[in-house]
Amino acid sequence: MLSIYNKMSDYIIVLNEKGEIIFSNESVLKKLNYDYEDIINLNILDIMTSKSYDIKNMLKGTDEINKTFEFFSKKNEVVKINSNISIENFNDKKSIFIIGKEVDSKSYTMEILEDLLDNINICTFVLDTDEKYIYVNEAFTKILNKKREDIIGTKNDDHWENNICKDLKKNNIEVFKIRSPKIFNEIIEIDNNTHWYESFKSPIYDINNKPKYIVANTKNINLAKTISEELYKNYNRTIESEFNNTTTSNNFGLNKILNNIAKKVLDYTDADGISILLYDEDKEGLIPAINLKSSKEILENISFIPLQKSDIDSGKYRDYLNCIIPKYKIPNLLSVDYNYINLLGYTGNYVVELSNEFIGIICINYSINNYPKFNSDEYMKYICSKIAMIIKNIRLSNEVYLENKKRKYTEKELEQYLNISVDLVSVVGKNGYFKRVSPNWYNVLGWSEEELLSMKYSDIVHPEELENFVDKKKSDNTEGAITRNIIRFRHKQGNYIYLEWSSEYIGDEGIYITTARDITKNLEIEKEKRRLEEAVKLEMGKNEFFSNISHEFRTPINIILGTMQVINKNIEKNNIQKDSLKKYTNYIKQNSYRLLKLVNNLIDISKMDIGAYGMRCSNNNIINIIEEITLSVADYIQDNKINLIFDTNEEEVLTYCDPDKIERIMLNLLSNAIKYTPENGFIKVDINSNEKEIIVSVKDSGTGIPKDKLDVIFDRFGQVDESFNRQCEGSGIGLSIVKNLVGMHEGKINVNSNEGEGSEFIFSIPINIKEEQNLKYDVDRKCKHVERCDIEFSDIYSM
Repeated sequence: MLSIYNKMSDYIIVLNEKGEIIFSNESVLKKLNYDYEDIINLNILDIMTSKSYDIKNMLKGTDEINKTFEFFSKKNEVVKINSNISIENFNDKKSIFIIGKEVDSKSYTMEILEDLLDNINICTFVLDTDEKYIYVNEAFTKILNKKREDIIGTKNDDHWENNICKDLKKNNIEVFKIRSPKIFNEIIEIDNNTHWYESFKSPIYDINNKPKYIVANTKNINLAKTISEELYKNYNRTIESEFNNTTTSNNFGLNKILNNIAKKVLDYTDADGISILLYDEDKEGLIPAINLKSSKEILENISFIPLQKSDIDSGKYRDYLNCIIPKYKIPNLLSVDYNYINLLGYTGNYVVELSNEFIGIICINYSINNYPKFNSDEYMKYICSKIAMIIKNIRLSNEVYLENKKRKYTEKELEQYLNISVDLVSVVGKNGYFKRVSPNWYNVLGWSEEELLSMKYSDIVHPEELENFVDKKKSDNTEGAITRNIIRFRHKQGNYIYLEWSSEYIGDEGIYITTARDITKNLEIEKEKRRLEEAVKLEMGKNEFFSNISHEFRTPINIILGTMQVINKNIEKNNIQKDSLKKYTNYIKQNSYRLLKLVNNLIDISKMDIGAYGMRCSNNNIINIIEEITLSVADYIQDNKINLIFDTNEEEVLTYCDPDKIERIMLNLLSNAIKYTPENGFIKVDINSNEKEIIVSVKDSGTGIPKDKLDVIFDRFGQVDESFNRQCEGSGIGLSIVKNLVGMHEGKINVNSNEGEGSEFIFSIPINIKEEQNLKYDVDRKCKHVERCDIEFSDIYSM
């Protein structure tokens, strides 16, 4: 009797006359989480929320009563039990029986549970510890294709091969061992076909904590397994193809794979037919790829179904896709004349897409005498996403194959080009190492291909050019940008070869494509050409010099001789007058000064060339030197009807200089200003200084200097006006001497000028105070200023 009580789902507690618990069935123990020993002999009030109940007195005058009691579980949770209380015999003694159900429990029967399990498409079964089946649902009977009563009481080895039974037994033992549920992937052989099942197995223990049952459910995962394997295979094939640069076709039999998947879909859905339609983006329509069973008849002679992807995206067919639809909705899906449409009862149309890329549709159909046993829409959408990955992967594999084929052809062409190219062609990695080189590298630089491929290009670039070359390459890492340089590369024998280097960066591959030409001989030819041009230019300069010098000498000599002839004739005629004689002697004097100036300049420029030109420097007030020499020519400038302006921001600046040379610089600049400044113009001398240098400006309002002559104005014999009819005479040596004199003082000189607006010569002298040597200078140079001015201005003639 106790075993019967224990199998009952009702809660049963038996008390003696004192209210002590003498029996409790397993349902109570499980619900309250007690062990049998925990509550035996306890007073019932010890596990009740109220201590005021007197159960024995409740039964006075009646055989049984109904009462709701509240009990404490072992976890101190309150459980309400609607109880029926009565006095019955228990072990031949009058005892109090409390039989009830939980107030909040559901009311259902075993028949309801079995009916529920029989109407799901997941196989459910229960095994005892001997691995005998004590329960199987309807879905499980379809696996073995046997009746339920023929399976109950049998074992696994009555249905499966020995190797399969070993694996199943191993999984069952593991579940009991770990004492918790676990999911297994199990293989079953049925009619020589392999089937994969995903099984969830959970152990059940009795009141004594000993293994009792295994409750399990399992579902067929053939379809998912097949798709996963195809994904894995295609992925590996794609990687292998790319890695090995496969040259055979990479079309892995898409139709064969889809055909295999379609068969698994039919097995899973129990449909009567299936079609897989792939979308052709160029044609804007669906092309049947797979038609199985009844779909062969339904889509017979149909090779193309027009369909715009925009209709799919817009939701036009929302009510007809990714779900099962009845027969009457089928004509609304696509404007196609289906054959045998009256034979259909239902159809399911599921979109195959990946990352919003529409790939196609899978259509499953059920005949008029068949109907879907369960809703597989969500599972089919999942399967379609995997099929999309397979199709996309195969297409990508084909693209990889074509790209590899194209790359191989391109590489072959490149190899041929490298072999015949007269240029030095190479492929350089972003890390600087050569990856490919043409044979001509060996011919030009002497390094073999193996040697070059083991080194960086920077290993053979001249050290003086390496840093700039590397920096320029870094700055030109722009896709498509072409870098051009002339670089010296080291020959294997140690000498350097000039290469005209061009490179383009390919960002996708992280490489540089480079070409180079040996231009060493070309540069030598250019160098020789420049040397010859300089020699010719020098010769022309000499010729021009002698022509200019001869003119400069001839003019004053002719004037002197002409004047002497006039004097002699007047003497012969006894026609000498004091005033005219004085005028003639002035002509002779001026042109003698001019000859002296020319000779002095030639001597000085020659000394400067050989470094023999002497400087007599001392610490002087340079402001005073410049002011005195400027004011000494003030009258001369005014006689030429030119305004002289002198301005300085300092009264005294001591610096280490040669006063005579400073005066000569100023006289030359003032002489030039007078020559080219018209009447009523101005000459301005401006002196400024800072902590480091003194800056002197001589500015005029004369004719100015053309822009193209500014670069040669300080060259020896350089003049703006080269005509012999020029108004202002001069050898062209003066400004060259001025530049040398400023340079000897460690200074700088430059000119700013606009033609027709005048010129401004600016020179700067650094301010230095040095220890003086015992040099004796003229105490008063003013007496010599007049003579110096006469000499310097001797080539300026009054008109």
